[in-house]
Amino acid sequence: MTEAQTLLAIENLMKKVMRKTYHWQDLDSEMDHYAQPTESFFRSNREYSPLIQAYFDLQSKRKDMIGDEMFYRRAVFQKFQSDLRVRHEEFIDEFCANNQKNKKSLFKYFDGLVEKHCKLLLVRVDLSYLPGRDPSIERFAQDIKRLIKRVQDKDTIFKDQVGYAYRLEQGGESSGYHCHLLVIYNGSVRWNDSYLGMRIGELWKEKITCSDGKFFNCNQSDYRQYHQQKDQWGLGLLERSDLAKRSKTQKMLAYLADPEKDDQYIRGPLLGMRQFRKGQLKKEQRKRKNRRSQKIIDIHHLHEQ
Repeated sequence: MTEAQTLLAIENLMKKVMRKTYHWQDLDSEMDHYAQPTESFFRSNREYSPLIQAYFDLQSKRKDMIGDEMFYRRAVFQKFQSDLRVRHEEFIDEFCANNQKNKKSLFKYFDGLVEKHCKLLLVRVDLSYLPGRDPSIERFAQDIKRLIKRVQDKDTIFKDQVGYAYRLEQGGESSGYHCHLLVIYNGSVRWNDSYLGMRIGELWKEKITCSDGKFFNCNQSDYRQYHQQKDQWGLGLLERSDLAKRSKTQKMLAYLADPEKDDQYIRGPLLGMRQFRKGQLKKEQRKRKNRRSQKIIDIHHLHEQ
């Protein structure tokens, strides 16, 4: 199993362990089953989720208690289960709360871009790895860092980009690490969003990951047609005056910042690793927006007098 798959397997084991119906005397044998394949995965430079950290803590405890049981009576084990459930629930609550903050921040960022540009071209590409070539979290972080530097430098295919956002996740069909990337171009000078999505994907596949990667171009024609038929298409060209499409775009942004599922977080991110990031509005953009807001307030006051 890959690193990402192994961490998910550990999490599934610990979810089973913390069920009230779990037989506490089965724990030692199940820990034995996982001990060898997971021994090489622990790293001190990670921020493991509570379930993963609890597993590694138990394995460490077992090494110090050779021949002894970890839990000498059921009541002690039940206390462990209760504490673990609380830590896991608090972790998920915090994860969901952060997603809500990210969504509000992304909406504000997007509104600022719409304020400055009469046309935007939105391109989304989902980036991952080929089966059997899933990387360590260190390699994944390095690949993302290299890609985002290209985005920020407005290098080649990213010329005329005016904004970006991305989300890092773990899970899905492959159980592996993947990235949802949104690049926003100046729609007055850029077009053919499907082509741009393809080029970004090819950059990821061939240059960034050295042929270990794969991608899905969310702007390709069949994906576009599917969502247009459902009246849900929010990517591609967006004109400032098109309020109906702007609403659909915001729904797409909401999914990027605050996914519907609460189980696609990275189980062992590097210390300080951010799983959601976006660009920043330039100071003049923020000032312009503040001036317009002030004008609206002033006009409102005049009508009140």
